[in-house]
Amino acid sequence: MYVIGTAGHVDHGKSALVQALSGINPDRWAEERARGLTIDLGFAWCELPSGRAVSIVDVPGHERFIKNMLAGVGGINLALLVIAADEGVMPQTREHLDILDLLDIERGLVALTKVDLVDDEWIALVEEEIEELLADTTLAGSQIAPVSALSGQGIDQLRALIDAEIDDLPPIANSGRPRMPIDRAFSIAGFGAVVTGALLDGELSVGDHVVIEPGQIECRVRGLQSHEQSLDTAPPGARTAVNLSGVSANDIERGMVLTSPGWLEPTAALDIRLRAVSGAAKPLPHNATRILHSGADEVQARVRLLEGESLAPGESTWAQLRLERPIAATRGDHFVLRSADATVAGGRIVDTRPRRHHRNDASTLEALQRLLDGSPDDRLLTLLQRMEPVRWGELAARSELAPDEALAAVEQQLADGAVVALDEHGLSETATLISEVGMGALSARAERIVQEYVQQYPLRAGLPREDLRSRVNLPQRAFAYLQQHLTDSGRLILNDSSFDLPDRIVALSETQQSEVDLLLRRLEKQGIRPESDPRLDPDLLEYLEARRLIVRLKGGVNLDRAIYDDMVSQTRALLETQERATLADVRDRLGTSRKIAQAFLEHLDTNRITRRVGDARVLRRG
Repeated sequence: MYVIGTAGHVDHGKSALVQALSGINPDRWAEERARGLTIDLGFAWCELPSGRAVSIVDVPGHERFIKNMLAGVGGINLALLVIAADEGVMPQTREHLDILDLLDIERGLVALTKVDLVDDEWIALVEEEIEELLADTTLAGSQIAPVSALSGQGIDQLRALIDAEIDDLPPIANSGRPRMPIDRAFSIAGFGAVVTGALLDGELSVGDHVVIEPGQIECRVRGLQSHEQSLDTAPPGARTAVNLSGVSANDIERGMVLTSPGWLEPTAALDIRLRAVSGAAKPLPHNATRILHSGADEVQARVRLLEGESLAPGESTWAQLRLERPIAATRGDHFVLRSADATVAGGRIVDTRPRRHHRNDASTLEALQRLLDGSPDDRLLTLLQRMEPVRWGELAARSELAPDEALAAVEQQLADGAVVALDEHGLSETATLISEVGMGALSARAERIVQEYVQQYPLRAGLPREDLRSRVNLPQRAFAYLQQHLTDSGRLILNDSSFDLPDRIVALSETQQSEVDLLLRRLEKQGIRPESDPRLDPDLLEYLEARRLIVRLKGGVNLDRAIYDDMVSQTRALLETQERATLADVRDRLGTSRKIAQAFLEHLDTNRITRRVGDARVLRRG
């Protein structure tokens, strides 16, 4: 179902024209009817000669209510630019046309109203002015329909023109992810909360579980209406009223988005393609603050230009917006930027979860271009290259592609080797994916982490495996793949459970070698009753343990390795003789102290040589 949106200067007859087309007065509020001025959005519908019905959004023309106009114009398929014949092109005509142009609305008609007030010669002059006005916009070449809402002149012809234009519109996309920017929220006694808007990208059915973002407000579709007709399912594109259960209308604001759960994540940063209006009074500077209008929402945004120091009128550039608060937006959405009193720029959203970029960086600008107009394969791969290793479910949601389209794209990239699955889950929701480029960067990062670690701790055997896994933040299965890649490629080696650099040689200084020699002689002399020494360098002790020269027990107890091995043999013999042995039994057999015997037995437990049963130890079997 298609939506027509009016646009044009105040008092040029938009609401009267809508009523003439539909028989419905779109001015909902008493104040609007009393003043003859549309203040907020109005809604109507009409049946065209073909028999199909279309929705109509009537927007206010007064400059003070431009933000209300923007709340309704985002979801339209066909623009109806209204210009009064007796006044011609006026300031809000130009601003509304700028907005339609920035939103890339390419199909439209011009309704030249109030033709009953002027003669044919004047009409010809105004039509010429309109053609010049449209020449450099997306509505260039649009047909002009002279009408009078008061007398009915030209209304039937206008309906026929609308019908013909809709014949040429592309089918409304259905990605299976419905979302509806909310432009009204109210409550009806006995029914509860009702929200309205244009339904985009999918369909809604009675009983669906939905969520309102930002805010993650979970609720359920209780009822649906379009054109005052109850529906079981609302189709994509329809102006829809949704009755919700599980939520109060007081918790819902214009600008929120109703959608299916699990994919639309609010964001406070956007990568964008930005174009300044050609009639802007001055260039838009880097780091300027403007009001962003996206869907039915509006929020203050800082405009961070990614190339150049300013954006001249009529020029385009790449930029990143930093928002005052999160909004619910998707890649590909159009937006408008306004100052306090004028529309200054607009464009399309390219990424809804960007990192902070370096300015004037060629690789960043190339990636943004691929996100803007690349194929689904290109867009998915570019997104993945800009991310850390990511779960497939998260990547599919962030790509904002239709599920089938996203699946086909990632399968092609996997087949080409441009994407790697880091675990054995295939393409389950929890499968971890990384791009080939990202794999190279991740490997280099892991190598750098290990290199920095062994430089800081040169006597240690390397970085423990679990420490590296934690630092690169990968689940076990994904890290196992990375580990294999690192060792197969020769970037790193794995000694026991620590990563080290290939061919790294640990060399002791003369002072350290003297300390080692002294310690080993002392431990050999002290035998089974070594004395703890808190002044010993922990890294030096770790170095000796890694080379199997000593064994470190709890409580600062260090044993000569040969003496430790003999203690293990004696303990095994004791347990094989009597099967169970207490701490006292082991102490007496070894002829050592209770403290050392306890630390020794705990070490055997940890290394799975013995197992504690009550107050005794037994040998582990198998």
